[in-house]
Amino acid sequence: MNVEDSPNQICLCCQKLSYGLGHVFNDLCAAMWFSYTLFYFQVVLKMEATTAGILLMTGQVVDSLATPLAGWLLDCTGKRKLWHFSGSLAVALGFSLIFSMKYTDLTSDILIYYILNITLFQIGWAIVQISHLSLIPEISRSHAHSSDLTAIRYTASVCCNMTVYLVTLFILQQNVESQAVGPRDFYKFKEIALIITFIGILSSMFFYCGLLGTYSDGYETLREPEDVNNLNDNNRHFLKSVVMYTVALMYMASRLFTILNLIYMPLYIDERSTTDQTRIEQVRETIATVPLVSYIASFLTSILLKYKNGICNDKIIYAVGTFFGLLSSILIGIGVPTSSDSELYIIAVLIGISGSTTMVASLCLTANFVKTNGHGGGMIYSIVTFTDKLISGAVVLLVQNMQCTPRSLCPHFYENVLSYVCGVVSIIGLSSMVTLEVKTNRH
Repeated sequence: MNVEDSPNQICLCCQKLSYGLGHVFNDLCAAMWFSYTLFYFQVVLKMEATTAGILLMTGQVVDSLATPLAGWLLDCTGKRKLWHFSGSLAVALGFSLIFSMKYTDLTSDILIYYILNITLFQIGWAIVQISHLSLIPEISRSHAHSSDLTAIRYTASVCCNMTVYLVTLFILQQNVESQAVGPRDFYKFKEIALIITFIGILSSMFFYCGLLGTYSDGYETLREPEDVNNLNDNNRHFLKSVVMYTVALMYMASRLFTILNLIYMPLYIDERSTTDQTRIEQVRETIATVPLVSYIASFLTSILLKYKNGICNDKIIYAVGTFFGLLSSILIGIGVPTSSDSELYIIAVLIGISGSTTMVASLCLTANFVKTNGHGGGMIYSIVTFTDKLISGAVVLLVQNMQCTPRSLCPHFYENVLSYVCGVVSIIGLSSMVTLEVKTNRH
């Protein structure tokens, strides 16, 4: 079947857009989780740093363990949309309750309350993510269609992150009693969480309406040509496939680069202000606007990537994205002047371009591996994302343990994290891409 000659182009376009809405709730919650949850626990609730770190790591561990289980259940039952719906309910309940409790003393009961809700939220998050990703091979009709779906999915993710930063910036600037954020802002964070939940539920409803019915009827079995994008492996068991682990490492490097910049960029901005007291007043605004600029650059890049088919393959796209990531790390390592934020915004643009290109390319390569090898999409995606969640959590924990006490002993700690750690991650991704190229050329 030639998709381009199909008379149902409008329906196909609606299907693509509906698919992009299926992960909006997850993306909104993830942006809030990585950017502000630790900040919320420590600054707003005045929770001990170690306790807040344990709660955050609990979420990452639960998410990583729930991911392969979700993939196994999806491949066994095949009810991807039903699992997606169940996961969305768990996310809505768990996420909203995390930001709904204002305690006076942190007792064991309160701690259990947070652990249970974080566990519920992360299990639901994993189910939604895997069920949504595994729909790509099921509904895509060609590699071009698969590329469109992954690009649309990432575009929606970028828009969600932009939305979270804009909402947070707007809410925190309403009725400001003091320049510093503190316990008085509890209800503002609660309001942000409820707004995110409302938008997420509404998007999920449009997703279900747009993907009614089944999609296997009328689809031909895809047979990928013997080109540079073909990841066909003679060994049919994916757990013994070097290609599968290489693609997983590329995805992990892309996600880890984005997550580290997401978490540590606000801390780096705050660190810069300590060396120039005149910049302190701008920190409250800059910690939101700099990530926002990064995601705008990522959004524009993901739109351009829609037209990459026929121009260059996914591995070249990934290499280009890695180059931009390395360039941003080098610029941070050289040193950003505190007299102006212009260079900081340039670095944010480079980070956004790098994250978008490497993510779309790695997802396309993963979808291609699933189709050309005939494996269950749920289990493949669960293993790929498992490496991302567990390793990213371990790296963040390692970085946190390397912090100096007091902080004055390491005045450029977060600068070094964004420069050296993120630079090493980019090199790992580039090395994996080279390994993949060598492997595919042999076949």
